[in-house]
Amino acid sequence: MVKVFYGKKGTGKTKHMLDSANGLVAQSKGNVIYIDDSNELRLKLDHAIRFVNILDYPVKGADAFLGFLCGIASQNYDIETIFIDGLTYIVEQGAEELNKFFDGIDQISKGNNVDFYMSINGDEANTPEFIKKYL
Repeated sequence: MVKVFYGKKGTGKTKHMLDSANGLVAQSKGNVIYIDDSNELRLKLDHAIRFVNILDYPVKGADAFLGFLCGIASQNYDIETIFIDGLTYIVEQGAEELNKFFDGIDQISKGNNVDFYMSINGDEANTPEFIKKYL
């Protein structure tokens, strides 16, 4: 499953992601991972969640980030859920450029039984068509 929280900055996407992650980890039989581009949220997450600051790794662009996610999924078969906070900030690309990325996320999700939750900043009125099915 892939779920996207799409909206303007300040609409509560990150809070919803934090609440979802902290709620899921208590009932999860597998590992929960939270990826962000700063350490600001580390202390707000349950200690059982594996926090990853993407800036600790030389990952640039959507293709490299997709490869990074493939590596995470392939190295640990116990991963149940991956949260990605601020996708467009992480990949430094606009949402409209991420069609191929979402095809890859779909493949990882279905092939490895991993759920993805992502937040994307943007105007809801201009949500790209290929993202609408994940809202």
